[in-house]
Amino acid sequence: MNSKQQQTGLTLISWLIILALVAFVFWFCFSLFPIYYQYYAINNVVRTTAQQVTAGETAMQIQHSMDMKFTINGVQDPALTPEKVVSVAPSPNGTSLIITLDYDARTSFIGNVDLMVHFHNTYQANPR
Repeated sequence: MNSKQQQTGLTLISWLIILALVAFVFWFCFSLFPIYYQYYAINNVVRTTAQQVTAGETAMQIQHSMDMKFTINGVQDPALTPEKVVSVAPSPNGTSLIITLDYDARTSFIGNVDLMVHFHNTYQANPR
């Protein structure tokens, strides 16, 4: 009778490779978390502002309102001001406003490798 006498399972090298892959994925997610956390705060401000626009409000007033909400929500990056990342324009039919959130965020990853994420959303504001 021939019985199988070999050991089965992962070797130390296999475990190290798996551990390295898991660490890489964790570091990748850990690096992107602050960018997405900040994006959700900004997205929430712009969406809330689009719902609260009143008739006769100018684009400058809307952006000033968003600037105060950015401060309240902890968005402190000087490159992320409403004047730089949000544009307000009338819709083609002229009855509403189109608010566009458009910006890039960058963070360092490993050594001289950076991660860059592009965010773009459009909201329709119907002044009350």
